Amino acid sequence: MFITSNYIAALMGASMVNAHMIMSVPVPYSKDSLNNSPLAADGSDFPCKLRDNAFEAPETETIIAIGESHPLSFIGSATHGGGSCQISLTTDLQPSKTSEWKVIKSFEGGCPANVDGNMSGGADVVDPYSFNFTIPDGISAGKYTLAWTWFNRIGNREMYMNCAPITVSGGSSKRSPEEFEKRAASFPPMFVANVNGCTTPESVDIRFPQPGDDIEYDGEPANLAAEGSEACTGTATFGGSAITASSSSSSSGSESGSSSSVASSSSTSAPAESASTAATTVSAAPVPEATSSSAPVDPEPVASSTTAAAPATSSSSSGSTSGALTGSCSTEGEWNCISGTSFQRCASGTWSAAQQMATGTACNAGQSEELVISASKKARHLSSMRFRNRAFGVHHAHSI
Repeated sequence: MFITSNYIAALMGASMVNAHMIMSVPVPYSKDSLNNSPLAADGSDFPCKLRDNAFEAPETETIIAIGESHPLSFIGSATHGGGSCQISLTTDLQPSKTSEWKVIKSFEGGCPANVDGNMSGGADVVDPYSFNFTIPDGISAGKYTLAWTWFNRIGNREMYMNCAPITVSGGSSKRSPEEFEKRAASFPPMFVANVNGCTTPESVDIRFPQPGDDIEYDGEPANLAAEGSEACTGTATFGGSAITASSSSSSSGSESGSSSSVASSSSTSAPAESASTAATTVSAAPVPEATSSSAPVDPEPVASSTTAAAPATSSSSSGSTSGALTGSCSTEGEWNCISGTSFQRCASGTWSAAQQMATGTACNAGQSEELVISASKKARHLSSMRFRNRAFGVHHAHSI
């Protein structure tokens, strides 16, 4: 019996219901009650997915030194074709709709993953794509709320937002408070859309109206919105979305504070892999990637744990693991990884047709209850390099 990819997608559809992405590093506020749904379409839970006890501090404090590269990691597999993300800070420890957010890094494309549709697995799968951000000079030491915001490329027009408490340490003692205040004022406001009457376009990685000086490109050049195009259309009722890309191109960075800015190196390449990032080996149940012609429809919000599942250990059975298996199978749901390059599953008592692993990924060969997938750092690095060389050339950034 031949099992089509559509049949496997139907079998695994339930696992994608609550498989949206959640920020795992930095550790978010109230992670035990944080579900993986997007913000409410009416903006009622903006910011930070407001709810009862929304700002409970995690057990471990996140301390980041100024100028230090820090990992940004996620769990989940419903990546909706990637998209564009921002990292922003506010001094409010319990942010509200009137809080002032300042962007310190923008990812235009490929965030939280550079994929065509959704990744393999469920809600507790560790995202094998790793990212980094740096607390820039101009941010004073102290306590902040950090926000990760994401605008998905494929599917319903949504805004995802998770918040985490952080403590910023270090910094130069040579600058006066006035100089720091002047430099901090040059950080642009956080982009807000899809929850406030301004709607982002579908099937493109948006360019932020005011991305700031630290911009990273991790997606495919064909997916990136045209330079100068609007990031959202409509009248924004709150947030920074009223400023359109046509009035402030993403290639220009922030415009204020230019008199005190100096040239510096800023990451436009894929972030360096760090030992402190989440593990790149994941325990997953693959789902065929969605395409723009079959955009996923988001369900009602479903609560999800934010604790990443530990990678499963592949255990070989008596069946052959050197090639694709055919015919009947006895252990329903069992996976068979073939030489690390393709996989199949025992579904309805029969081995499915083998499917190739996504480019840049590999699985642990053998049969097991869960498929263990690892990302190829080399493949991602080469992809990012090709993107930059073809689309952007050398990017010059300025510190704020």
